[in-house]
Amino acid sequence: MLHNNFLDAPTRGRGLGMTVWLWPAVLPILLLIYWLTSSVVVATLIPSVIAALPALRTGWWLRAYELSLGRRTRANTLWYFYLADALWLAAASAFVTVVILIVINTRIGIQPDMTKFATAMLTIAGGVGLTTLIGLYATFHAWRHSIRVWIHPKTHQWTGGVEEKLSRLAFQPPRINHGVFILGTSLVVPGLLGGTVMLIALTGNGGRMTPAMEYLSLAVMLLFFVALPIVSIIAYIGVSGSILASNPSDCWQQTDRNQVDP
Repeated sequence: MLHNNFLDAPTRGRGLGMTVWLWPAVLPILLLIYWLTSSVVVATLIPSVIAALPALRTGWWLRAYELSLGRRTRANTLWYFYLADALWLAAASAFVTVVILIVINTRIGIQPDMTKFATAMLTIAGGVGLTTLIGLYATFHAWRHSIRVWIHPKTHQWTGGVEEKLSRLAFQPPRINHGVFILGTSLVVPGLLGGTVMLIALTGNGGRMTPAMEYLSLAVMLLFFVALPIVSIIAYIGVSGSILASNPSDCWQQTDRNQVDP
């Protein structure tokens, strides 16, 4: 068993984790890009790409490994999960960048153009939407084929790209499986989006609502913002236990290259 203190020693300061202390170095570049281009979307590209690349690299590496074992279904399922993780990380980094740019510009006396920031937020929302769609697809495939997954962009880094180490890779205490974020987002976002769209449609006539529409709005709020979150929590508990592994070693116990998908 490989413990996290052993794993971190040779890899400290590399991979996705370096972005934590890289922010002070990247921030002046982001500000310069924003001031020169007046584009918030362009300014968010650098942190988004930095955040997404490790997940994409790890996902593609694991896909190739699973294909070499003849496990195509598992290979594609893992790839979709890592693709969703890359989009999730990119959206999260872009959101943090937007908040930082707004705060810094306000503090130094520059009034930010909220229209441009709104455009960036719509782009981020699109990324979350793609994460949701791909995450739902990956979750369904994992559940349908009884595939347990471990999702973390540093998996390639922790193993040094040596596939045989996957079956021995475990952490004490356990690390966060990014499948938690993907599954949670995929279950919660559709309900919130659906409820918001319904409320906008019901209140889109200048706020004038008949008693029947008021009751309908209340029913929509209860359905999408109370009932569906409860259902999502129940679904999360039911699905996560069957597809989300607590350690990478739980997913790669068998490495027989003659084993193929049923």
